[in-house]
Amino acid sequence: MHRKDAAPLARGKLNSHSMISERLQALGSKTRLQYNFKLATLAIVALFAVAALGKAKLRTESSTRVRLGFRLFQDARFSSPQGDLQNSCSSCHLQNEDPQGWRVHTDFFARSWVPFRTGDPRRDELRNSPTILDAGLMPRLHFDGEFTSLEALVKGTLAGRPMGWLPGEEQQAFERVRKVILNDQDQSARGDSSYRAQFVAAFGVDPDKLTASQLAEQVAQAISEYMRTLKSRRTTAYDRFIQANALDGAPAAGEDSKSFAARLLAKIDKLEESRVLKLSSAFDADALSGMKTFFRTEGNRSAGNCVMCHTPPLFSDLSFHNMGISQSEYDQVNGEGSFGELEIPPATQARRPSPQFRETPSRQKPGCADLGFWNFVDLKATGFRRAGESDDRFLQRMIGAFKTPTLRNLSFSQPYMHTGGFTTVESALGELMRLSEMARAGKVREGDEELARIRITEADIAGLVAFLNTLNKHMTSRKY
Repeated sequence: MHRKDAAPLARGKLNSHSMISERLQALGSKTRLQYNFKLATLAIVALFAVAALGKAKLRTESSTRVRLGFRLFQDARFSSPQGDLQNSCSSCHLQNEDPQGWRVHTDFFARSWVPFRTGDPRRDELRNSPTILDAGLMPRLHFDGEFTSLEALVKGTLAGRPMGWLPGEEQQAFERVRKVILNDQDQSARGDSSYRAQFVAAFGVDPDKLTASQLAEQVAQAISEYMRTLKSRRTTAYDRFIQANALDGAPAAGEDSKSFAARLLAKIDKLEESRVLKLSSAFDADALSGMKTFFRTEGNRSAGNCVMCHTPPLFSDLSFHNMGISQSEYDQVNGEGSFGELEIPPATQARRPSPQFRETPSRQKPGCADLGFWNFVDLKATGFRRAGESDDRFLQRMIGAFKTPTLRNLSFSQPYMHTGGFTTVESALGELMRLSEMARAGKVREGDEELARIRITEADIAGLVAFLNTLNKHMTSRKY
């Protein structure tokens, strides 16, 4: 455009604005309001369009990171080259990769295998690998509450014993991760399947420009976003029974588990009295009998007291309890009553986490035991501490406490307990029955108070198993 043409154009614009202003002045107030309303509507529509585009971009970024996280989860190349196994996250958290059957992201071992290292000659992991379904909803992770976020858990795993790394080798582990990612070759015709391309798409940064530690943060973020998509299905026979009978599936806000259980059982009794309780072939009379035992918290018989720790809908209170399992394992190795005599330092002397008290009991390592949450509980900032409780008393009470596992999908997660010592639900219930009797006799060291309130007999186990089976839902494989 020539400069001499600019002035007439500007005058044209001014004249145009002036004409619009004059026309608006000529219009009635009602018409002006309609005009303003249309302008406001257009502005709102534009804002929603921008917001929708922003959300679509976030969804795209999220799905890209989830797909990347899934691939990283399956990759065994991050393991230490010094070990004799190449593990991935999925090695311990299987779904349909094993011919023995479907899993809910667990393996079949009592304790998962780890790569053998001469500096730490062990084959077994410290504990059984739990399901990671709903892990994104959990404030603390691992049976002993070691990690407070999925990202921290992932980094700890990538640089930890499951991948064959030893304490002090964290930086080597992250350098290994970086090397694998940068050396990964593209296998697609489109040129977008290499890790480098996937990281650029997911995070907008070339991984070559990041340090090993920075890249490890992105790896942890991607795997964590994938893990947050792994959720248990709330469409089991139990969930359908709850819905069909208009029952509450979880405590109300501020309601404790005991009050919730009493209210639920009262509602079921009322429906039965009115003969309108709806059962089905998938949730029959046996399952109902077991459910009543499960939710009953008082009485000398058929009071499972299970709900106090295994609270719906996750069937876990996400808290930590000593149910005597560590004591039972230790006594089997070292003799009855030996756990009660084990010297455990007070809070003022304890160095936590303690290698001695994060160990599987064995005759080769006398005095070594797994004390669980004792190793990681924060004595100053925790909701687990009771009013007026001293540091020493609080820490002693955490001896042998472990996070409550979910009871959903037990048919796809055996063996059970953090030790993996029980191959059937029946045997696990039998052990809890035995330990509850010991707790009432004062023979479980720092046993949780809810343990002594379990009052079941052999006659109750079949019903409890029938009820727990209604919490199973077969998984289907997802593609990313």
